[in-house]
Amino acid sequence: MNGAREFAQLFQTGQHGRLYLVSSSHGRGKTFHVYVLPEGVEAKPNHNCAPLNVDAVEVYGITGGQPGWTETYGWLHKGRWQDDFAKLVAERRAQIADREAKQERDRVAAEAARIARQRELLASY
Repeated sequence: MNGAREFAQLFQTGQHGRLYLVSSSHGRGKTFHVYVLPEGVEAKPNHNCAPLNVDAVEVYGITGGQPGWTETYGWLHKGRWQDDFAKLVAERRAQIADREAKQERDRVAAEAARIARQRELLASY
């Protein structure tokens, strides 16, 4: 859904410091929620739903539209957690970029090795 897809594709449900990220989907698209947990508290997971911690506060979620059909996502509360989340997003994007760059280097090296083997075989004929 609008505002959820990008983040839901970047993250799996889980705790990151005091943030608990919920990445899921329904029949119409991806869903994404962010909860702030109290200091030193470990999240009580609830199968891709809000954590079972009663003192967790949802700070990113549905801001409008009809849930399940046309919902839009955004920040429900503004604060320092937005900076922490932005850092998580930047780190995750960097990890993905590094992984993709490594895959490309491996692909190029494998192709170069294949061409070298062909040349060696043909030269030895």
